Amino acid sequence: MRPVSCASIQALAALAGAGLLLAACGGAASAPPAASDRQPPAGTTAAGTAPAGRQAILDTARKEGRLVLVWGEGAVGGSQGARRLAEGLNKHYGLNIDVQFTPGPAMPDMGIKILQEFQTNKPASADIFIGSEAHFPPLMAAHALETVDWASWSENVNNPKLLGVPDGEAVEIASRTPGITYHTSKLAADAVPKSMEELLQPRYKGHMASTVYAAMFDRLASPEMWGEQRTIDYVTKLSAQISGLIRCGESDRISSGEFELLALDCGADDALRASAKGAPLAQVVPSDAPSLVYWYMGVPRNAAHPNAAKLFIDYLMGRDGQDIMYQTSFDDHYLVPGSHTAGPIQKLQAAGVKFQEVDINFVQRNDEKHISQVRQQLQNILAKK
Repeated sequence: MRPVSCASIQALAALAGAGLLLAACGGAASAPPAASDRQPPAGTTAAGTAPAGRQAILDTARKEGRLVLVWGEGAVGGSQGARRLAEGLNKHYGLNIDVQFTPGPAMPDMGIKILQEFQTNKPASADIFIGSEAHFPPLMAAHALETVDWASWSENVNNPKLLGVPDGEAVEIASRTPGITYHTSKLAADAVPKSMEELLQPRYKGHMASTVYAAMFDRLASPEMWGEQRTIDYVTKLSAQISGLIRCGESDRISSGEFELLALDCGADDALRASAKGAPLAQVVPSDAPSLVYWYMGVPRNAAHPNAAKLFIDYLMGRDGQDIMYQTSFDDHYLVPGSHTAGPIQKLQAAGVKFQEVDINFVQRNDEKHISQVRQQLQNILAKK
């Protein structure tokens, strides 16, 4: 067994210390494929018979009989989403797997736990790890995640663009567009800022919040986006505009009128959830900082029920699974046919917006250690330390 990788643990610990429960990601995305370009699920056979590879996974998952899930209530619909996905999984595959969901710690903390369990030959606390582009590379560097040949058996993970990395260690399960959440009753249509630059106008001073963890600003500081100096200069100016710091998910502090704006948020899902419950919230993607970020799932190599885990991910990536995720969390992946989130992204792309993909490859291309240092600097600027 490989010795504990201090670098891998430190990378996740830095995110945990930063409170990045909802880290951002993104990159130059292409439009969802047209219906005529979509291919039938890989590995299917006549009369709906499961191919040999899938049948082997089904048989082994049936013997495993159990699936242990641990993530936060804010991810994939939490307890409600897990219950509905478990029911759908068993019905779809004709199984009777006992799916046990436990609300868990922040993603970087869970990543550290799974990594340490792997390095010490202990079973993983969860059969699936969920995280952002920042949480997966340390586990991948330690070879703590299974490499899965999804194309050989999967019904739904049949688009290579859904794989965070080619060897199948990570599957993109949902896409997000960080932006500006705003109070629709406080800001008329012509007063809604359309860009990051507009947020520096005097009219917004004292009415705005940012996040305690400088969500997305560390990504803007990369050479592929704004660059470090431009981002530091901007955040310094923004810090004079804001009147408080909150966390993603605290949308009630905007709908209550405590703040009129949040920039940057962690995606449109918070505003969509709140709006569905009648809150006066909406979100806009800034024209000068458009990005696509993702949630990922992977199967730890020390998972006790790896085949049940693979089937769960495969089911989640089908239309039924994506619908359940959207209904319970307002997240889905814009590249999956029938996506609820594809429309707004396509509309922006048609208007000339070019999204920056902040994904696992983005992290691997950039110096994450240096980015974590910049992140801390930006957090201090926003906190006015």
